[in-house]
Amino acid sequence: MASRFFSTKKSHFLATIVVVSAAVIWWTLFSPITPSAAVAKQIGSIGPGRLAEHIKRLTEIGPRDGDNIRATRATIDYISERLRGLGYEPIEEAIQWPGFGGQGHVNLIAEKRGTKYPNQIVELGAHYDTVPMSPGADDNASGVAGVLEAARVLRDLPTERTIRFCFFGLEEKGLIGSRSHVAAFQKTPQREVLGLLNLEMIACRKAWPDSQDAPIRIPIIASLPTTGDFITVVGDFASGPLGNLFEACVNAYVPELNYFSANRIGGYFGDAARSDHSPYWEADLPGIMLTDTAEFRNHNYHQPSDTFESLDLEFAAQVSRATAATMAHWAVLSGSG
Repeated sequence: MASRFFSTKKSHFLATIVVVSAAVIWWTLFSPITPSAAVAKQIGSIGPGRLAEHIKRLTEIGPRDGDNIRATRATIDYISERLRGLGYEPIEEAIQWPGFGGQGHVNLIAEKRGTKYPNQIVELGAHYDTVPMSPGADDNASGVAGVLEAARVLRDLPTERTIRFCFFGLEEKGLIGSRSHVAAFQKTPQREVLGLLNLEMIACRKAWPDSQDAPIRIPIIASLPTTGDFITVVGDFASGPLGNLFEACVNAYVPELNYFSANRIGGYFGDAARSDHSPYWEADLPGIMLTDTAEFRNHNYHQPSDTFESLDLEFAAQVSRATAATMAHWAVLSGSG
């Protein structure tokens, strides 16, 4: 996750947040889905062991910051190899952005083609880079592992829409990879991107009192629990239906996963815009971030101590299962499901 740059947008009125919060509560309670036996079977194979394999390999590469060309190349090669092993054809999408174009920086993209609406695309993404000096186990090898596992279990589930798996570079340099990606797909209007589900640090859980900090706490409206045992669902107002879908999939498929809904209200807080979903908001597209809240829970954030040993892989597996289920439903299961 990119470093903190500001906390709140002071120009928004408290009354607006109250109304939005009421909408969040209503939609969370009254937007169920019908579970699919096929989806439940597929996501059931996502477990700590498979995630551990990816995270160990990525952290062994070492810090993957944008200035470390060797580590960046090794990371791209590893992700590409795993995707090809699953039957995908990954594409290296050159990052074109002022100051970065032509330097060999890429996003890695793979698609599972839709059966009915192949030009309608739903995206699942995570950034693969780190800050210097950090092996980036939680930030963000955990997110990359979650996307790889979703790609594995979704490959044999036919969906009407295309699912695109995105591995973004240069997130820690200012969301450069995702900004370049959004700018690129906006030039191909014949293919409609419907939004992004973004995995940003999903493997830190602390199930004891006073383990969770917050950038701001507003009672009832935006007050994170003080025990850090949940995943946070962050979205702006336009992203509400996608956030609702994730929450409904948690309730239907992974009820043991605790979540805190900052769905619809995230756009009012600057700390909620610090990852690759933010360029989608700027383009008026839905974007949901799933996060363990970075430095507000994980004291290894952007440190050499962000290592494999510090992670809660069962928590990451629960988030990954709910994520894969969300993508299956968002892409619309072909047939009965």
